[in-house]
Amino acid sequence: MPRIARDVLLFDGCYVHIISRAIRKERIMRDKEDFITFLSLLKAAKRQSGFQLFHYCIMHTHFHLAAMIPSVTAFSKSVQFIKSQYCFKYHTKYRINGPIWRERFKSLLIEDENYLRVCGEYIEYNPVKAGLVKEAKDWPYSSKQFYNTNKIDELTDGYGAVGDTYKMLDVSLDDEKYFEGGIVIGSPYFRHKTIKKLKTI
Repeated sequence: MPRIARDVLLFDGCYVHIISRAIRKERIMRDKEDFITFLSLLKAAKRQSGFQLFHYCIMHTHFHLAAMIPSVTAFSKSVQFIKSQYCFKYHTKYRINGPIWRERFKSLLIEDENYLRVCGEYIEYNPVKAGLVKEAKDWPYSSKQFYNTNKIDELTDGYGAVGDTYKMLDVSLDDEKYFEGGIVIGSPYFRHKTIKKLKTI
């Protein structure tokens, strides 16, 4: 399927998984200060557009967000703001120029809260998969510490009541194609229905 416009795939009030990668897989988060700079931009963008952030993970070469977006347009502008401002600060700090991000960030529509939670686990598992830490909770630049260690985190909205349960889904956290390769994260029926609908547009 050809590339789909973000405002065609997504809708106001939907859940979404966002992925954005550095050009040529470069390490654009080089030190602790870089991660803190990025997180401060994410916090500012969240205040501006009012999206709810349930999960995030900032890596050396890319970042993941799992959010509920009240406005597709406002959210898209917020992500563009984060990337452009970080690029400016990166250029200034390291005295370089040129693009640091792949041009377009990827959006995947998430079916419901159950799939949002599983997607969140996948996102927070990234540092383990990359061999950076033994346990996801040990990575300081993700939402995992909020859920596992009760760390105060102004970025993560959470799910309400402590101990809230959800339906466990038969999805492997190693399945990168499932969480990143398509346009939809959800049940086979939801994926089929969404793709079929998009083909008629």
